Amino acid sequence: MTPPDEFDHLDVQPVVRQRRRQGAADGGAPVEDASRAANRQVPTEPGRAGPQRQRPQDQEPQRQRPGSQEPQRSRAQNAQRPQGRRPDPRRATADDDYVVLPPPTSGARRLFAVGGAAVMVLAILIGGLLLWASRQVDPSGEPGELVASVVVPSGSSTEAIAELLAQEGVISDARMFRYYVGWKGAGPWDAGEYVDFRTDSSFDEAIEVLDSGPVQAQARVIRIIEGRRLSDALVQISEQLPALTVEVLQDTLDSGAVTSAYKPPEVASWEGLLFPDTYEFDEAVTAQEVLQAMATKMEDVLDGLGYDKAETLQGRTAYELVTIASLIEKETGAPAEERGMISRVISNRLDDDETLGIDASVLYGLGRDAGELTRSDLDTETPYNTRIITGLPPTPIALPGEASLAAAIEPSDGDWRYYVLVSNDPPQHFFTDDYDEFLEAKSDAQADGVF
Repeated sequence: MTPPDEFDHLDVQPVVRQRRRQGAADGGAPVEDASRAANRQVPTEPGRAGPQRQRPQDQEPQRQRPGSQEPQRSRAQNAQRPQGRRPDPRRATADDDYVVLPPPTSGARRLFAVGGAAVMVLAILIGGLLLWASRQVDPSGEPGELVASVVVPSGSSTEAIAELLAQEGVISDARMFRYYVGWKGAGPWDAGEYVDFRTDSSFDEAIEVLDSGPVQAQARVIRIIEGRRLSDALVQISEQLPALTVEVLQDTLDSGAVTSAYKPPEVASWEGLLFPDTYEFDEAVTAQEVLQAMATKMEDVLDGLGYDKAETLQGRTAYELVTIASLIEKETGAPAEERGMISRVISNRLDDDETLGIDASVLYGLGRDAGELTRSDLDTETPYNTRIITGLPPTPIALPGEASLAAAIEPSDGDWRYYVLVSNDPPQHFFTDDYDEFLEAKSDAQADGVF
């Protein structure tokens, strides 16, 4: 026996006991279960009867073996037997009802642990793959600029069209687009010229343009970009329809031949009231037809956004909200949520009778579309100098798109009063209601060379 001071409990293997089947106490093999034993004959020793099944209350005390001079011991007495004395293997004791089994192995636990880790890694990989695929199908943010023209050659397959759109930057991945088209069962599409594609479009947006079909061979396409001034839009129309000069177009607007329910009778300017979009016209189209189509499209968009109930919804006239939308269009950055936030800044400052301080409006009053403002520029008094004059400029300063029009009539909730450009790529602003915090962010942006 190991002396107590050398005993190490960590070296002792656990003892697991299992109930020995009845009959094993006799020193032989364990007796089979009752049903099997009852169905076959068990050999007995000469002069002894075979095993009898008895009820517990009918069992008699164990008889003393013939020839043995030792009286029968009870289980308690057997438990007190001296260690040096070998027990009779034919006698059953309390310990004889159990056998020592080897300790269980940890192999199963290790197997489950390895399997669980593998499942977790697989789930992470699948999740990352699904996230990547979703970004290919629907890129974050709004679509980019209009693509000038995408010509699909005759006989082009879906694979060829996908490659063409990927080269033009319309979609992010040609192979994923092919899989997506096959899954949706879209196509096939006609050959021809498509003019409504935008860069960084979702797959569904690209499919929608393809489903609309190419422009007619004899049609003239006019494309007006959001945020363009009316004067620039007239130049674009004239470039795409050479028969219509800028002077003819402007005279048509001034003549009253074009109408809009949202143009106040006391306002002469048509700035902001022609909807920027892509239009198709026959080569023989007139100036009135072109301009009226654009004015009517703006009416339809404004009606759909609830501008006919503008004063009830916002406490401002529809024309004032169109003016706010034009400011949003010129000021907003890349994140889509900025439109609503800029709208809220304008509304908060108007409510408190503060100057808006929007440089895009100052530039408009100076007849410029971009560039840095000098101290002399900021001190120049024009109706559009929102650094000096409180309230809105007298007219819109550009042609707002639908997203800016929606933000004007439904601004985001917030108490922001200031914003400053803090990034150029992508264009992004910092918003705050604290003037000191605004000044600090502005100083940091200038130090970083943002402006």
